[in-house]
Amino acid sequence: MKDKRGQMQIIIFFLILFTILIIGFVAVLGITVVGFASETITPVMEDLGMVGEANLSEASQVTFGAVDKTIGALPWLLVFSYVAMLVFSIVFITAYTTNPNPAYIGIYFIFIVLLVFGAIIMSNMYQDLVVSGDEVIGDGLREQKSMSYFMIHSPWIMGLIAFLTGIYIFAGNQREGGGGFDI
Repeated sequence: MKDKRGQMQIIIFFLILFTILIIGFVAVLGITVVGFASETITPVMEDLGMVGEANLSEASQVTFGAVDKTIGALPWLLVFSYVAMLVFSIVFITAYTTNPNPAYIGIYFIFIVLLVFGAIIMSNMYQDLVVSGDEVIGDGLREQKSMSYFMIHSPWIMGLIAFLTGIYIFAGNQREGGGGFDI
């Protein structure tokens, strides 16, 4: 019996990849701005000194110092979560046991081209921010070397993921009843 549900998993897969790309771009910019704010505020707060009988410098070291250390670790957490999201997208598409009709290969390639074009646009925007003379954004993005690598090379990373999962989807598991051609 053929699966009549349609091929929504292909569309959802590409939406997930686009979403991962946009989340990575926005998150790396957000972490850069928050890191700059933390690096600016923490020294000022730690130099407040005594106010009455309260030692605000010590209280600031306990609070702002701990937050600053956490914010300093956010770029690595972002890289880990970005890679985890990419792996999840591969697991998501391979979890389906249906084999789509070969007529969908053309649509799949169109989605790959759209994904790569979108990744090129995001990569160029990111590259412009990295090489900009802005002391806050440019320097902050240059410090995040791992995420910069993923964002700048996102067109071929996303294209490779989409191409390899396309091979898996359309070749199918041949023991499941005919592969992609229902033979």
